[in-house]
Amino acid sequence: MSLITYLTRIHFADRVLEDALSAEMERHGLRHLLVISDRDAAHGDGLDRLHAALPCQTRTASHFAGDIAPDRDLARALELLEQEGCDGIIGFGGLAALNLARTAASDRVPVITIPTCTDTVGLGPIDPGLSARPGRRAALPVAILCDATLTTSADPEATAAAGMDTLCQCLECFLGTAFNPPADGMALDGLRRAALSLETAVQDGRDLSARRELLAAALNAGLASEKGHGGIAAAAHGLEAIARSRRGILHGALLPEVLAFNAPAVHDRLGLVRMVLGLPADADPGERLVALAQRIGLPRRLSDIGIEEHMLSRAAQGAAADPANRTNPRHATGRDYERIMRAVL
Repeated sequence: MSLITYLTRIHFADRVLEDALSAEMERHGLRHLLVISDRDAAHGDGLDRLHAALPCQTRTASHFAGDIAPDRDLARALELLEQEGCDGIIGFGGLAALNLARTAASDRVPVITIPTCTDTVGLGPIDPGLSARPGRRAALPVAILCDATLTTSADPEATAAAGMDTLCQCLECFLGTAFNPPADGMALDGLRRAALSLETAVQDGRDLSARRELLAAALNAGLASEKGHGGIAAAAHGLEAIARSRRGILHGALLPEVLAFNAPAVHDRLGLVRMVLGLPADADPGERLVALAQRIGLPRRLSDIGIEEHMLSRAAQGAAADPANRTNPRHATGRDYERIMRAVL
């Protein structure tokens, strides 16, 4: 079992759920847990494994939220936390469950996150709809259990979207112009791992080596995210709020236009991106990554998933106001985002 002590305690190994969960609960004196899961946790035997791994004296108050609605589900989680007298929270599943668990925990109780997808591990910035509530901020997990065997039930579409989300997080963290050498190193390593493993993980969901590499890339993305994200994330957030699409599914379509927009500000950093991706000096990283997105079945145009022209103005304003836009390498306005979106409609 591999224990990483960086920012928090991170257990990274196959079947680490069974090995580490009870030890972390004992370490923090947890006996009565609120378990928050989402739709991503409902596939496979993950929830059964979670409950089997809990110490026999543990009591749980479960909260399943298929599609997270921030206000409704945060209120319900806080109500359960108080009514049941829970002394800790487990976030189990995808991004929505982990974000909700961290926000509900805030400064009240310890939270343990257990990802079942490869786009998050429970680190980094979270949905502004949850985190921006007055007096409430997301808690840093006291432990994160990264177990690649929990991710093998994700279908190809979910794997493709999650993996491309992770890849773009790493790319944008590195291209950001803030001075943060540790984040740059983690982002580059995550980009390399995601680019090498994503296609295999989509083609063969039971390939544990590829799943493990994608989960490692997601860990790198989470650790590097303190540096900030950029225009791909901002544009995707603006569109996802309107189209209600799966996180990450739009990243491949948006990537080339955002990268072209940012190119004047990041030209000196693209050489390292090419090196990590194994590209020649004259290659266009955007073209190669878009080709990867197409091979794994992600849409090439926004209209492929039903986004229409009348939606773009509102989505572009949302992108300009998104926290990820504040750390984009080049200042982008709502008009800039609308032009980017129109180019790939």
